[in-house]
Order: sequence, then C-alpha cells, then structure tokens
Amino acid sequence: MPLVSVIVPNYCHSKYLDQRIQSILNQSFQDFELIILDDCSPDNGASRAVIEKYRENAHVSHIIYNECNSGSPFVQWDRGMSLAQGSLIWIAESDDYCEKNLLKQLVDEFEKNRNLSYAFSLSQKVDSSGRKIKFLKTKLMNTVRLRGVDFVKRFMLYENFCINASACLFKKNNAKEISKAYMEYEAGGDYLFWIEMAEKGDVVVINDSLNYFRQHENKVTPRKVLLGVNCRESFRTTQYLLTHFSLTPFRKKQLLEWHWCKIHKTNFANEEIKKELLLLWSCPEKLSFFLRMKMKLVAVLRHRLSIYLI
Repeated sequence: MPLVSVIVPNYCHSKYLDQRIQSILNQSFQDFELIILDDCSPDNGASRAVIEKYRENAHVSHIIYNECNSGSPFVQWDRGMSLAQGSLIWIAESDDYCEKNLLKQLVDEFEKNRNLSYAFSLSQKVDSSGRKIKFLKTKLMNTVRLRGVDFVKRFMLYENFCINASACLFKKNNAKEISKAYMEYEAGGDYLFWIEMAEKGDVVVINDSLNYFRQHENKVTPRKVLLGVNCRESFRTTQYLLTHFSLTPFRKKQLLEWHWCKIHKTNFANEEIKKELLLLWSCPEKLSFFLRMKMKLVAVLRHRLSIYLI
C-alpha cells in the first residue's frame, strides 16, 4: 500500500496538466499513488489527451472521466478519497504545481507527530505563465505547530489560512470522520473542511512557500465572489465557528465586523446581491470610518507583522 494518495481533480486545465502531473511524479518522496479525475471537461478532448499520456505510469492507480459534471470540486475530493489506498491524502489541484521537496517535508511532519491531522506549506501565487504575483503575502516567524483548536482560533477565524489545498497533506481517517457538509458548498467548502479537520488533531504550517497557486482568467472563484456565493458560504462557516469554538464577545464582534467590511468593499454583480448579503449578515448599510480603519489595521497586523491573535 502506498503511504500517500495523490488526487488530481481536473476541469478544463489541459494547459497546466502536464506541469501539474510532472511536479507530482518528480517529487523526492516517491511512496505514492496517483488518482486522476476529470469532471467532464468540455474542452474537445484536450484534457483527456494529456491525461492519457500517463495511463501506463507506475504511480497511476486510477483515471476516471465523469460522464456528467459533478457541479462541485468537493464532490470530486470525496470521490478521490473513496478510491485512495494511502493513509495520507494530497489533493493536488490541476492548475497548480510545487517544489520537488513539498511532499517529503509534509510527510516528515506526520512521522514526527502521530496526532497530526494535516500539514501544509505556504503558497506563492503565480500567473498563467508561472510568473510570481505580488500580493499581501503571509509571513510567519517560524514553522507553526499547534493543537488544531488553537490553530483555528489563532489563524482561521477571519479567513481560510490554508489558501490552497495543493499545499496540504492530511490524514484520510480524519477526513472520513468529519461531516460531509463541505460537499454542499460551491466555492468555500475547503474552509469548513480545514476547520473540522483541525478539530481532529494537530496542525503544522511549514514556513516556506513550496506550493505555486495559479491565478488565471478561467478560475471559478472570482465569479463566485461576484455572485455572492463565497459570502453566503462564509456566513455558514462563521456560524459554525461561533457555535463550536469558545470565543470572547470581543472576538465574536470583531469577526462579524471583518465580514461586514468585506461585503462593503466587494463589487458584486448587482445591488440586489449586496442588499441580500447585508440582510443575511445583519450588516449596517454604512460603516463608520473608524470601523473601516480598524479592520485595515487588523489586516496589516496579521499579514505584515504576523500578529495572528488579533
């Protein structure tokens, strides 16, 4: 049995598939199987042509083409996990790629700690050509090793700190034990997934950008943001955080204010979407200058000065 099952869920990423698969096959750690899933990509067979080149590779255990689109990347996650033989899972998104030592460093963390639920590295955003993109990049003083509940309270209250699943390795048995609620999400199911997984054990964040998170014109997430999908799903996840984690009244209030500011600064597809979200979040139609400045300060403290308890 392989130690790691690598799942590549593809949808219309034929342009990036070769680099993705090669970055997996060339890992310094080689005890893995590769499961490739195509979610009925309407690209005239372009994805299939790339995938079939790897059918005879010794690491490839499954290649599956869906006859109908699943409608959710998280349904594909679950399908891949149901096929996985390894005790550790790496969901390597089809448009990303990574350094050769990513898997080795993540596996090493599991060998040091039997209670580890998941480990991930930091990510570098790149454009469609692989050029690095400047962004408000996360900084850490050192590699983080925490109990999962403490990790959530420190890093995951405001947003998904594990910004890209491609950077993460997690324990299959823990994933089987959490609820399937994340599969009901269209865009932000990974945020809920990592929160629930953190409740199952410890979490490690490697203080090195070993994963390359691709940004391109065909990404689904920006469209979901404009339609308010992410914001609706964030509301559901926030309710989970408020009910499952012991937070002070101050932190509860600040958590809501953070999302209020995000709603007001997002240019949604139309005003009706914004009105609906304001009502959902019980958000004021206008925010004070002081509140806006306070949330900007929180963002700077978290991302620039690595103060993640605020």
